[in-house]
Amino acid sequence: MTIGAWANSRSAMVLAAGGTCWLLTIGYLAVQPFVAAAWVDPGYSFVSNTISDLGNASCGPFVRPDGTEAYVCSPRHAVMNTAFIAVGALTAAGAILARRWWPGGRVVTTGLGLVAAAGIGGVMVGLAPADTNLPLHAAGALLQVPGAVGMLLLGFATDKTGWPRILSLVCGTTATAACVLFLAGVHLGLGVGGMERLAFDTLTVWTGVLGAAVLRRTHLTHRTAPAGG
Repeated sequence: MTIGAWANSRSAMVLAAGGTCWLLTIGYLAVQPFVAAAWVDPGYSFVSNTISDLGNASCGPFVRPDGTEAYVCSPRHAVMNTAFIAVGALTAAGAILARRWWPGGRVVTTGLGLVAAAGIGGVMVGLAPADTNLPLHAAGALLQVPGAVGMLLLGFATDKTGWPRILSLVCGTTATAACVLFLAGVHLGLGVGGMERLAFDTLTVWTGVLGAAVLRRTHLTHRTAPAGG
């Protein structure tokens, strides 16, 4: 194998690793209903409960940062917190490893950096449940906001046409607007849980779909690349 072929192969492996990281983030959306199903008396509500409620480590009344109080009891909190950490790490790693899938430029680099920051925030959320370390948990949750802005920047900055750009613009716009509304306490009938998911979980939909696109690109490139001697 020539040096050029080796370098191309190594680059393709890094890109595939990034795509795989992002694709795996979609599993986080399946963990939420699995953890919520263990709640009893009262059951978990995707409308009136926050995502963080799923990760609370103890049972009892809990006062959220916005001043609202709810009875929280999540028997599978360890699973949820592990999922927070995993999706955060995968999101950040994918943003770094899949960099070559995007065009060059500071705006793209900034956008991916903001997405990676959201991933780091997810790790913080999982390491610090809201009922054990609220300041650190809240800081991690607030880092989800840059992720929304990052998607929007990538939608505007990328030279990619077609659905990847449209997806980035739609997800970025939706998540950014939802973040503003959520932080302002405006839920538009979706409840605190519904608006929070629109604000934060949109990023996971985006990474999951684009992860598949990155892997497809890597697969097609590998199939059409000439064999190295």
